[in-house]
Amino acid sequence: MKGLLKGLATTLSTFSRKPVTVEYPDERRVLPVRQRSFPVLTWDFDHDEPFCTGCNVCVRNCPVDCMTATMQDNPKHPEGTSNRRKIVEKFWIDYARCMRCNICVEVCPFEAIVMDNTWEGHERAVFDRRDLHMDIAALLDSSRNGRLDVPFRPQDRIELIERQVKGEEPPEIAFLGARPAARQAQLDRIARGEQAAIQEREPEKPKAGAATAGAAGSAQGEVEILSESKIRAKRMRAEREAKAFVDRGEPVPEEVQAAITKYTNMKPGVPYTEGGAAGGGGGTGELLSGTNPDGSMRYPPGVGDGPKGDPNSAEKVRARRMRAERKFKELQAAGEEIPEDIAKTLYDLGSDLAPGGTIWATLAGSGGGGGAGGGEPLTGTKADGSMRFPPGVGDGPKGDPNSAEKVRARRMRAERKFKELQAAGEEIPEDVAKTLYDLGSDLAPGGAIWATLAGAGGGGGGGGAAVAATAGSSDGGWAPPAGVEVGGKGDPNSLSKLRAKRMRAERKAKEALAAGEAIPTDVLATIQELGGTVPTEA
Repeated sequence: MKGLLKGLATTLSTFSRKPVTVEYPDERRVLPVRQRSFPVLTWDFDHDEPFCTGCNVCVRNCPVDCMTATMQDNPKHPEGTSNRRKIVEKFWIDYARCMRCNICVEVCPFEAIVMDNTWEGHERAVFDRRDLHMDIAALLDSSRNGRLDVPFRPQDRIELIERQVKGEEPPEIAFLGARPAARQAQLDRIARGEQAAIQEREPEKPKAGAATAGAAGSAQGEVEILSESKIRAKRMRAEREAKAFVDRGEPVPEEVQAAITKYTNMKPGVPYTEGGAAGGGGGTGELLSGTNPDGSMRYPPGVGDGPKGDPNSAEKVRARRMRAERKFKELQAAGEEIPEDIAKTLYDLGSDLAPGGTIWATLAGSGGGGGAGGGEPLTGTKADGSMRFPPGVGDGPKGDPNSAEKVRARRMRAERKFKELQAAGEEIPEDVAKTLYDLGSDLAPGGAIWATLAGAGGGGGGGGAAVAATAGSSDGGWAPPAGVEVGGKGDPNSLSKLRAKRMRAERKAKEALAAGEAIPTDVLATIQELGGTVPTEA
């Protein structure tokens, strides 16, 4: 009986207690600063962009591989409103896999990621796990809109406590550009009619493009000269934009299509005007050197075009060439002999310091390093009648795809296909034209690689002027009449397409005569315009 009364007394005492429960979600307790949920990205209000540069440090250290990031050039850097040369392009986190271990926050060198310490970070219940795949817009949303009042990084709290125990001054506050004060300062700038980002320095002046041959450059607009990596990046960006329009079922804008065409046809270090005509390998006919007009290194064909990480990648080739040039200068200053391996490296990688002559002089046939000699321009055929390949092509071991036997077979197949299509008056496909050019065939539409390397205006298949046919040409050395504008490779007015148009018109004229009919007026006009031969009999 006594125990029963004690139990009742305990039960009755709860009537006078203040309730400790909270009516969630109508009422929420204030979360402590040290609370952490899922990682989110922070927004830099001082520069109006994410803190993240896409460096992938967090991605590499994530123990469950729930993160992915990509990097791009920062457009705000040339404008002078940011000191970040690179910026994040895309970022994904799979919250369904994330275990909130905080490692990504600890290793980030740019204060770009924090653990969400708000209720919003907790309330992630969904019916489909795929809805927990967060992209960059979702990851930046809470910080960018001011809901992340106190960005939290556990290491900061630990350092603060350690200094308090030692009686030292507290550490400097982290995430200054992501805090409410920085956001308010940005809003104040906008209210005053200023730009959202702080102007760090004067905008960079655009690089002046080199002038093209004659007055063509000034007549066709500003000249653009880019390195291979820049061309590739711009082309891929334009292709992604086009794909986004196609995925949405929208027509691809003309400017996006024009960008794809432009950067597909553009050659590294070769002037490209707004009119779409690519200049020749040397522009005004001067010999090429180991430096592009934009100041970047120029490599011989087949050198420096491997994927990133490959021994033949542009980065590793550049490093090898710079080491060889540095060693060459040291030995030259000391009056010592240049070793054979260094001389070979300088020559093979296109350095202007190569002892005894550069590879560019060899390719131009000026006798600088064992070329054709006598100033005679190189062609795809050696003096003994065998095939000549560009540097780096056909020098692989037997059985390798780059062996002389397999390269010769590919080139012969491409030349046979070219002649068949040419005889039928059909257009030369892009892959066939590229194979002919890359493997050094004299049949390459628009000009051979030898003319490009010699700086004779070949333009790598995209030159503005027609290149005279070689002895191996099956078209009798045809070239458009004066006054007919010839566009770059892939252009509707390119040399190969004009030739195909002329041959189709001549074939139609013959068919009309064979049928006992008069040649149509438009067909006759096309033949006369392109300098073709009007048939007199079927």
